Amino acid sequence: MKSTTTRNLLRRRAFLFTLFLLFVALSLQAQMLFSENMTMKIDSSKPIQGTFSAMVNFKTEHEELFEVKTFSNLNILIGSKRVINLMGRFEFTTYGSKVTVNEGDLHAEFRYQLQPSFEVYPYVEAQWAGTRGLIRKVSTGVQARYRPINTEHSLMFLTTALFYEAEDWKNLSGDTLSPPYGYNRNIRLHLSTSYRHRLSDKWEITATAIHQANPRYYFSRARFGGALDLKFHLSKVVGLRGTYRFIYDTSPVVPMRKMLIFTNAYLDIAF
Repeated sequence: MKSTTTRNLLRRRAFLFTLFLLFVALSLQAQMLFSENMTMKIDSSKPIQGTFSAMVNFKTEHEELFEVKTFSNLNILIGSKRVINLMGRFEFTTYGSKVTVNEGDLHAEFRYQLQPSFEVYPYVEAQWAGTRGLIRKVSTGVQARYRPINTEHSLMFLTTALFYEAEDWKNLSGDTLSPPYGYNRNIRLHLSTSYRHRLSDKWEITATAIHQANPRYYFSRARFGGALDLKFHLSKVVGLRGTYRFIYDTSPVVPMRKMLIFTNAYLDIAF
């Protein structure tokens, strides 16, 4: 009885925490998330499981440099076939009194396993990246994920989704002939494939390829993405992870680079 009460209390707290994060994200002001790269294998013996990563950097240069990056991935198991999955990222950098980086995102999904290798889930995402022009973005839709490979060392996902997105952009290009702000309200089809391979007891690699477009403009106004993660497990709890991401948007909302590249290194703590 005591164990059941404790488990219910933990789930209640996790649910409240989920609502809080959703509220924060939807009230804030990266254009594509790579949630497939962070999808975890679910341990049915743990009602709550996940990872947390953080990096803080402070330097005294000509001006004081302060940098913080955090990433969290939380799974809440409901019964044997349902999972609430939360992923959040936050990056903030200042140089003196100037904010040079201010961006983050939140991804929340409710996963329902129809079969051992097939699941569907509604999801919602919120993003902001003010220092590169993305004031806010909110998207929501339904995804279906199929696992054609699921072995001890290899895992593969094939994913499709239909979603609606709303983006508000600020033109930072300096092009006075273009409007100062841009807006996008669109329905897109998402296709992706992810492959994860455990190279050894310590090393793990994950790769993802993504295509997103409105069905009417499937190639002419498409958005492409790719991701590569390399992780080294120091122990069952602690790991080091390097990430590479790129986004190529064939038709940006405001004048900007079509190709964006992101690289990061994290210390992961699993629970």
